[in-house]
Amino acid sequence: MSMKPIRKLTALLLSGAMVLSLAACGTDTGDTSPAPTGSASAEPQTYTATAKGYGGDVTVTLTVTGATVDSILVEGPNETEAIGGAAITGFNETLAAYEGQGVDQVAVVDTVSGATFTSTAVQNALKDVLAQATGTEATGEKTPVADSTATYQAPGNSVTSQVSVEVTLKDNRIEAITVGDNSETAEILQTVIDNLIPRIIETQSLAVDAISGATVSSNAVKSCVAQAIDANGGDSSEWYTPVEKKTDVVTLEGYDVIVVGLGGAGVTAYISAAENGATVFGIETAGKIGGTSANVSGPMAINPQTKMDSQNGGEKFLEEEDLIADWLEYCNGEAKEDIVREFVNESGETMDWLINDYGFQFGDISAFFHPKMWKVWASYQGNKTDMFTSAVDKAKAMNEKNDYMLELTATDLITDGDKITGVKAVSWDGTTYEIYGDSVILATGGFLGNSEMTEEYMGGTFTADAMLQNDGAGIQMALAQGAATYNIGMPGMVHIAQTKTIIKNDDLTADQKAVLTGMVLSPESMIVGTDGTRFMSEAGNIAFDNWMGGDTYYAIYSQAQIDSFKTSGMLSPGTPMFLAQGGAVEANTPITDLDTILSVGESYGIVVKADTMEELAGKLGVDAAALTQSAADYTSYAKGEAEDPFGKDTAMMSTLEEGPFYAIVGAGYYYGTCGGLDINADMQVLKTDGTAFDNLYAVGQDSMGVLFCEEKAYVTYGGAAQGWVITSGRLAGANAAAAFAG
Repeated sequence: MSMKPIRKLTALLLSGAMVLSLAACGTDTGDTSPAPTGSASAEPQTYTATAKGYGGDVTVTLTVTGATVDSILVEGPNETEAIGGAAITGFNETLAAYEGQGVDQVAVVDTVSGATFTSTAVQNALKDVLAQATGTEATGEKTPVADSTATYQAPGNSVTSQVSVEVTLKDNRIEAITVGDNSETAEILQTVIDNLIPRIIETQSLAVDAISGATVSSNAVKSCVAQAIDANGGDSSEWYTPVEKKTDVVTLEGYDVIVVGLGGAGVTAYISAAENGATVFGIETAGKIGGTSANVSGPMAINPQTKMDSQNGGEKFLEEEDLIADWLEYCNGEAKEDIVREFVNESGETMDWLINDYGFQFGDISAFFHPKMWKVWASYQGNKTDMFTSAVDKAKAMNEKNDYMLELTATDLITDGDKITGVKAVSWDGTTYEIYGDSVILATGGFLGNSEMTEEYMGGTFTADAMLQNDGAGIQMALAQGAATYNIGMPGMVHIAQTKTIIKNDDLTADQKAVLTGMVLSPESMIVGTDGTRFMSEAGNIAFDNWMGGDTYYAIYSQAQIDSFKTSGMLSPGTPMFLAQGGAVEANTPITDLDTILSVGESYGIVVKADTMEELAGKLGVDAAALTQSAADYTSYAKGEAEDPFGKDTAMMSTLEEGPFYAIVGAGYYYGTCGGLDINADMQVLKTDGTAFDNLYAVGQDSMGVLFCEEKAYVTYGGAAQGWVITSGRLAGANAAAAFAG
């Protein structure tokens, strides 16, 4: 990736763009007493500054002796590994060149393609530490911005088109922000329109927090506003004035049930507890109800009476015992039989309950991808967010004390001795809430959004097609109280594969993007995982089986194959089930612009080229001996000298003897984690000694590992996770209400 300095520090100091207050960058400067580098001090001095990146704080630390740079380090532990994390690695490589040079020679690094927010954070924090080191006075004034109304674009969550935003600037203020054409999920984007935009206008700051559950859409809007400021004579880095947070503490008492998380599991827990007479308080980090459940297709439901009546003449679709036996056999005896049995037998009733009592709509019961093709799955029909929200509001109205709050994040369980008495949570505005109740139901959606947890338990940082507010908060709160886990290291849910980074802007056309997608899914490649070895037949189902290769996989081609694609096309370009970008690749059709496509892919880090297999291994960070041996073995299979252990047809194989070689970087896009807390059939969380907490429950992805096996993937009957989500929530809500009734 190419990064060029965009301007020298001296130019920044002489321009109005440098009048950036230390506070305005949201920085933590620490002790500002050391003398600036212009003084005679020969002692090393360290300066730090922090700015908001894509996923959280990005920190720059500058150490100088006299006027000489000792080191510059950029850190952003919460940035995405493939995009922001890769950009930070590049920034550190660039800034390392300034070691031993005068601090006045340091230049602010350029923006990296696809990592705008991370880049901006690094730029802002770097300006700050340089200003500290040189003793520059900051006035806090902003560079004047011309009046303007214009439309700008930035990549959002959609993979098919960018977000268009009209921005009006007037009298050196952000006057109006209006979202225009986009392909974002409407309900998610609406939380940005309702919450983020008014906060930007009120505070006149781009440092307002992204809306949880809508981070990417939030960042798209902020990016467009920054573009507007820069395009009209201003400097957007000056508009990151920190937003003051409240320090109030509010106490709420007297609840029977506190539900932490209002995704699908939390919603059914909330309404079940309420209809069984409990007073209920709900906590939700995101700006809307529904969580990941509002984005999935639908749940498993075994023989719901409503669907048997309307679809099957009142007859069952399958025998429950047949499914239970198959499920337990697949899980090698690791799944908890009593809970599997309870789930299967209660799932149909859950669907009936949602249809009859809360107006949910589902399509016909149908089969999914499982070889048995049992009819167990039904898709949601209509607006899922509206259905979940309507159900919670109906339950809230069952008791005048019932309530819930959005953009409220639980941080700790409150205890009195060994008894759990409530939940501590922090609102988006900084207010701390201490909520007391007789029982707590954890429904925080697993831990896919927490890279430290996925590294610890699953051995990687996984790409997500889910809500990243699902950061393991519920699991961590329970672990802090001595809870046990069950199959927490098992593979997550994945039915999608794509390039590790999806190019969302216009650097390539839709058809060109489809070429990169096709190459990362094509059976014509040799695919290896993070250990440099093959793990499946490339002609198999990479969308479902990529988990076996780790958090990343690599589709490898020779130069001869690339040249053939240019003149004759691909025999069988891969096509994604989901996350398609609107383009197409025709088989046997020359890809004459392939060099251009690969070059752009290189700039995004999803195409890696090397002259030898050893060099390629080094660039990918995989074991060179393993990759070299994999290529040699694969070549022998292609030549017919040995039989491929995965049974791939040699017609789809090419030798990998002569370089250069290309690796297209792919990844599975996960719906969520599977393993979590250990529970019993009442949904109560179990302690490490096997006894149950009297008043702590875990549902949905916080406890789904009890259904599975750590060595195998999530089952593919169809909708098992979503079925567990809504069924476990219903059961836990009723159990929690009954435990403290009267």
